[in-house]
Amino acid sequence: MPAFKTNRDLSRSIEALRLRVALGDLPAMCDLGMWLQEGFQDRKGRAVIRRNPAYAFRLLKTAAEGGHNEAAFPLGYAYNLGLGTRRSRRQAVRWYTVDYRYGHSGGSANIAIIYRDLGDLRRAFAWWMRAAALDDGDAVDAGYCYQYGIGVRRNVLSAQRLYRRAMAARDISMWGREEALYQLGLSYIDALQPQLALPLLRKAAKDGDYPEAAAALEQIQTERPIEVCRCRRFILKDLNGHAKCAVHPRKRTH
Repeated sequence: MPAFKTNRDLSRSIEALRLRVALGDLPAMCDLGMWLQEGFQDRKGRAVIRRNPAYAFRLLKTAAEGGHNEAAFPLGYAYNLGLGTRRSRRQAVRWYTVDYRYGHSGGSANIAIIYRDLGDLRRAFAWWMRAAALDDGDAVDAGYCYQYGIGVRRNVLSAQRLYRRAMAARDISMWGREEALYQLGLSYIDALQPQLALPLLRKAAKDGDYPEAAAALEQIQTERPIEVCRCRRFILKDLNGHAKCAVHPRKRTH
């Protein structure tokens, strides 16, 4: 979404989109649909664009079925969460697959999450690998699967290679890069090479917002017995797809 200096600028842009939609402009339908799907509030919490998921869904469906490639992902997202339509995993996978075929990684990554939540970890891994092939930032997910044998035979070298790809990627969030650093560090701890893990964990813990990395770093530096968290970052602990973790034991594992 483009940035706007003022709420008035945004409102004018939305009105311009509405005029283009009235003329049957598919890109305008996609853009307006994405704005209306969840609405928009300014920094003061004021509704600048009121959400209208039902109308957004109709716009996105028309644009996607008309061949506008940017509409496939938000349409899949609408089906995935039931925004403006009845929730349908089948239709979500269908439109996420269209997004993937257009060469975008978002659809394939979300298909992987759908299969992960269903407990089909082999298919989840296969789709994470497809996402990684399109976007190095998604390599963290596939690397984690290789590291712990989730949906694929365990292969630490492949995991390390994918983590390094993610760390060097341009299109990756700060949190994703820190998780790649952390999990790569754990792979060296498991290989009884904690000194190789130290610089990685220092970088992961640098901002002070990754307590698991800070805890692992302290354990190495103080030569305490090492017991680290192996869970995915920012993913609910009771979901499928986590490695077995002594710090956060649970009934549901891979």
